[in-house]
Amino acid sequence: MRKQIAAVAVAALLVLAGCSAGGGGGTTAPGTATGADAVYESPLNGTTVAQNHESAVREAGSFTLVSTSTESQAGQTFTREGSTAVDLGSGAYLSNRTVRGQNVLEYGYGNGTAFRRVTVGNQTRYAVPQQTPNTTQLAGGQLASFVGLFAFSYDGTESADGTTVHVYEADGVEAINESAPGFANLDTSNLTNVSSEVRVTDDGLVTEFGYSLSIETGNGEASASLTQQYVDVGSTTVSEPAWLDEARANTSA
Repeated sequence: MRKQIAAVAVAALLVLAGCSAGGGGGTTAPGTATGADAVYESPLNGTTVAQNHESAVREAGSFTLVSTSTESQAGQTFTREGSTAVDLGSGAYLSNRTVRGQNVLEYGYGNGTAFRRVTVGNQTRYAVPQQTPNTTQLAGGQLASFVGLFAFSYDGTESADGTTVHVYEADGVEAINESAPGFANLDTSNLTNVSSEVRVTDDGLVTEFGYSLSIETGNGEASASLTQQYVDVGSTTVSEPAWLDEARANTSA
């Protein structure tokens, strides 16, 4: 059954290289407003959502993508946290993620050169990653595919850090778009609950998107969730970390 959870999670296209997991987004006021004009009509057009979001992000010039994922099964819960700060002008990025006690920092110049610092306990090692994140993908290239996986409907507006955001929700197993390429041949018979949300501002910036799901297994119910947030849009700065000289001295780029 873990394979079933993994299949849905991977299909949701939310496990992004170098940026998976990590709390720290804005706060959202509870409740939704009625009578507000939706920024998009339902059902959502994934291409339109992605294009408008990427335009807003690129106009701002920088952002931080924060991600938190959780998987629970048989009394065990695993959480992955991380963030990736991106300067779209230079292409530079700095990612920070933690998985099961292992902290991974990665800095890239935007020209294909990058260094990685891995710390476990009091042990630290350095490496040169074979692949670096695609900043276009980080800027929102994954949104079109993600939106197409679910049947979203408009649920009004919320206030997040003083900004009005439009909320689109997809609830229930029936909200899965089984014809979407990501869900091809997906067996939904064991899924007990699926929910997904997209939050978007008036100018098309997607501030948050993610999903949660539950599945019945032979050992009880298992669940998985992932949330990604775009924060500090236009105010993110990416600076060379202090450990970079040591990384250069201990690797060959």
